[in-house]
Amino acid sequence: MLNVATALQAPAVRRSLCAFGLFFACMSPAGWVQAGTLGGIAGTVTDAATGNPISGARLQISSPSQAVTATTDARGHFVAFSLQPDDYTITVEKTGYDTHSGSGYAVSADQTQQYDISLTPSASPAPPQPR
Repeated sequence: MLNVATALQAPAVRRSLCAFGLFFACMSPAGWVQAGTLGGIAGTVTDAATGNPISGARLQISSPSQAVTATTDARGHFVAFSLQPDDYTITVEKTGYDTHSGSGYAVSADQTQQYDISLTPSASPAPPQPR
């Protein structure tokens, strides 16, 4: 014979198990919906005298938490992703131009900051490149 108390408890047990399972499914890493924790820096390096893009410029992007390098493409563009939120120093070098070094370039989580940089042509001619 079926006990009335047992019959009433069965749906409650099922609900508890279902809630328990749902809780753990949501708490598992696969169930988390999380904001990103990294950011990026992008921009264009141009000639200060002409405004033309500078290809092949080498950038050193550094902070107390990390350092990365980047090189500009044919249109002077550069990008560095997966940076820890921090304040960065950017140093840009290109033969025939004065080196640019600046600090205070901020990176925030989930954002790519746009920083355009102009290089001044060197006063002295560049040394000849080996062939």
